[in-house]
Amino acid sequence: MLDLTGKTMATILAEMLLRVTEQVNKREGSLIRTALSAAAWVIEGLYIELIDVQRQAYGTTATGEYLDMKAGERGVTRIPATQAVYEMYANIDSLPLNFQFADSSSYTWNVTTAALSGPNAQGLYMYHITCQTAGAIPEPSGNLSSLSFYAGLTTAFFGNAVTPGTDEESDASLRARYEESLVEIAFAGNVAAYREKILELVYDVSGGTATVGALQVYPTTAADGTKKGGHVKIWIVDSDLNVASSGLIDAVQTAICPMYNGVVTGDGYGFAPIGASVKIATATSTPMLAFGIRVTLNSGVTLDSVKEKIKSNIMAYVREQKKAWATQVASREASAKIYIREAFIYAASLVSGVADVPYLRIYKDGALKENVAEWVTNGATMEWIVDSQVVINISQAV
Repeated sequence: MLDLTGKTMATILAEMLLRVTEQVNKREGSLIRTALSAAAWVIEGLYIELIDVQRQAYGTTATGEYLDMKAGERGVTRIPATQAVYEMYANIDSLPLNFQFADSSSYTWNVTTAALSGPNAQGLYMYHITCQTAGAIPEPSGNLSSLSFYAGLTTAFFGNAVTPGTDEESDASLRARYEESLVEIAFAGNVAAYREKILELVYDVSGGTATVGALQVYPTTAADGTKKGGHVKIWIVDSDLNVASSGLIDAVQTAICPMYNGVVTGDGYGFAPIGASVKIATATSTPMLAFGIRVTLNSGVTLDSVKEKIKSNIMAYVREQKKAWATQVASREASAKIYIREAFIYAASLVSGVADVPYLRIYKDGALKENVAEWVTNGATMEWIVDSQVVINISQAV
């Protein structure tokens, strides 16, 4: 890449004036200097544009639409934003598709399925609703307000998330996948090919869309985890790095290796090549992660003033470890693991106002773990940490 940063108006003007004979007045305010100054200013602008052209021509420095085009040369496309899909409970079973509601944050939601179940013990029916706004949104809860009258409708409120909304893929993430495509060549159903394809697709799930957040590929592994040629086992989690929904698993299975009469075949009707039977699955167990923490506070600091920051730091660390799981290359016999290390929890607890952490315990499903707790994935089983099941108990040391 050419270094053009020195091509400023001053340096360009100096070079131009060197080519003017000494017999011509070149002092400040002279006719020739004034004329060349205007030209030098325009030429500097051209160099600035040329610097940007160079920067946008390389995958390591390109941004926005230029990075899209560069990545497209490798068949890597930016993952678009997806819409959140949630359960909704209402007191009637006849709401039409696309009937609209608004939540307390002024997001608009459309009914995207007929009533899927009900009535329950409270006489309510469950629907799926999709947010009109694509992208990540604050987790909604509480009551919904209908945007038009519907006879008999008196109750409507949020249930559980079906698929979370996700923002459009960032430049950093797209660049990383582009660079990975240069190092790990995706070809004919190798591990890199499955990773690339599954992560880039957007799947239709329950009237909305969803993406896969991370995965592990186990080659020559049957659905039950036994070693078997012609089979592949792939573990996935959703875009929030939590257990994938059954809808997302089915959508990925259909795209990669559709089932026939309930059986995974190697017929080649999905992305997987002929002869490769691919099974898509998600966590088989979700052991609870819990922390017991006692902190010594500086003078004048209250426990309430530090609790939320400590919890935020710990959850950020847990999320980073879940992300790191996806980057581990699991060999035929190896396990991929999530590591929760006591030393890092200690560091995460030393927020402003905390003098020391004299007591720290990590528990996995109630069992005390010394120094580090591990969540293990292999060909047969996958343990996973669910954010909503993480318990953080913080108290003040006496």
